[in-house]
Amino acid sequence: MMWPGFGPIVEHIDPFATAAYEDPRLISNCRCPGIPLSAEPSEPPIDQSSADHPPVRPVVGFYGRQPTGYYDPPHVHDRAQFSYRLEGVAAVRAGDASIVLPPGRGVWIPAGLRHEVSCAGPAAYNVLYVTTAASPQPDGLRVLDISPFLHALVEEFLTFDGLYDEAGREGEIVRLMLGEITRAPPSTEAGPKLPEDVRLQRVCAALRRDPADGRDIDAWATEAGMSRRTFTRNFRQETGMSFVAWRQQLRMTQAAALLGAGQSSTQVAQALGFSSLSAFATLFQRSFGLSPGRYARR
Repeated sequence: MMWPGFGPIVEHIDPFATAAYEDPRLISNCRCPGIPLSAEPSEPPIDQSSADHPPVRPVVGFYGRQPTGYYDPPHVHDRAQFSYRLEGVAAVRAGDASIVLPPGRGVWIPAGLRHEVSCAGPAAYNVLYVTTAASPQPDGLRVLDISPFLHALVEEFLTFDGLYDEAGREGEIVRLMLGEITRAPPSTEAGPKLPEDVRLQRVCAALRRDPADGRDIDAWATEAGMSRRTFTRNFRQETGMSFVAWRQQLRMTQAAALLGAGQSSTQVAQALGFSSLSAFATLFQRSFGLSPGRYARR
């Protein structure tokens, strides 16, 4: 489940919409209620990487804090990485997946998978690095909603000494924590698959930058330099869905993040280019099985 009542949204612009990533801006001033933050935005950042946490144990971790946001360029780890947001909304590109992480949602990135992350405004997050020897662990990329129990386990783990006792209570908590991550059902709000064709990527980038862009398939085919037939065929082959379905899933993914961060249904419908609130509510209900209002109150 998601935690309700996140703070107000300032703006939402996808940082992966431009090649240079010169202006990565996302939702700011979003917090997950009930989760204490140990640093205020005016304090220095807690900026750490995997190199700062060698694998002295199969699982290591840290609490990260960035008062002004950050961009982590494409990279890989020789260990799996699990992270979730406490504050701020991040955009993650992992392999061919584009993922939005509002507070209360996390991602498991397997070892060796190239990924990049961007977040603007105050950001707080918990991070684990997990060697391939540790078990259990998810099979492949996984996006999941963080339960209060899993959050409590991670918070407890982050209090451990670096050389925690693997055979004692601390080791049991680590195994329980990994079990909770592995058993958690995948989130339905991970975001649609990205195509590999650079021409189609250009179209997807434009839609991520402005999901309200209402151009029709013919216009987008022209944007990609393709005929309508080639555009629709290639888009389905590379993403596994039609262009119309892909755009709807993109909008629903962003709608979930915006609602979770405190915007009203009317604000979200307008931001995503729906002709009416009822049209937005109908598609949202069909996608998530909940009305936008009930989803926001979870």
